[in-house]
Amino acid sequence: MEIIKNLSSKPLVEAIFELRWGLDGPPGIGIDPYYQMLIGQMFAAIKEDYPQWERLPTVEVPEGFAPFMPHHRFRAAVDGWPLVQIGPGLLTVNDTESYEWESFAPRCAIVVDTLFRLYPDIGDNLRVFEISLRYLDADPLQGLSPVDFLRNLKLNVDVEKSLFGGGRIGETSLGVGLSVSYPALRPKGLFQISCNKGRKHDQDAMIWETQVISRGSDAPKQPETINSWLHEAHDTVHDWFFRQIDGALLEKYR
Repeated sequence: MEIIKNLSSKPLVEAIFELRWGLDGPPGIGIDPYYQMLIGQMFAAIKEDYPQWERLPTVEVPEGFAPFMPHHRFRAAVDGWPLVQIGPGLLTVNDTESYEWESFAPRCAIVVDTLFRLYPDIGDNLRVFEISLRYLDADPLQGLSPVDFLRNLKLNVDVEKSLFGGGRIGETSLGVGLSVSYPALRPKGLFQISCNKGRKHDQDAMIWETQVISRGSDAPKQPETINSWLHEAHDTVHDWFFRQIDGALLEKYR
C-alpha cells in the first residue's frame, strides 16, 4: 500500500488525545484533591503556546458531580486551535483542520510531561486508567445514500430486499448508525469505528469516528510509555484510515 503522510483535502474535523486518571470519593462523585491547584499551574506552564483561557459552563457544576469532563480550555488563539482541556481526572489535546501529526504528537508529549511534573506525588496520586486517540472525520454525501457512502469506506451494510417486499417501506436509506469494535494489538486495547449521518458545511454528510483506547492494565502509566503508546495508536489508526479510503476517496482527498 502506498505510504501517504498528509492529504491536501483531508476530511478531518477533529483529532483528540485524551488521558484519564482515578479520582477519590464515593460512587458517582469524583474528587481530585489537587485539581484546583493544578488548573492555574498548568496554564502558567503552557500559556506561551496556549495563552487564551476559557472557563467552560461545567465550571458552574460542583466539581465532584462533573468528573472526567473538561472544565477549562486553553487555546492557542481566540477561538483558535489547537487547544488543551482540563477537568477533574481529565486532560485532552485537540486540533482540527490544521492538524498535522508531526506537530500534534510533540504537543501531546509536552502537555503530558507538564501534567506529570506538576502533579504532587505522582506515584501514588496520578493513577492513569484510560488513554485514547480519536479522529473525527466528515464528508458530504453529495447525492449518495449513507449506505452507499459506507461502501466507499469499505463497510458494507446489507439489508435483504425481501424485507421491503410488502411495499410499505422505500428501499433508499435515509440514515445510518453503525459502531464496530475489534481488539487492538498494537497498542494493546480496543479499536472502534462508528459512523452516523450528520451535517458538514450545511450539507448532509457521513460522519465517522475512529479511535484506539486502552484501559486499566493496558493503559500506560508514565510519560515515556504514554508517548510510545501515542505513536503506536497513531500508526494503527493511520494504517486503517488509508486502507479504508483507498480508491475513489483517496483520489478525492489527495
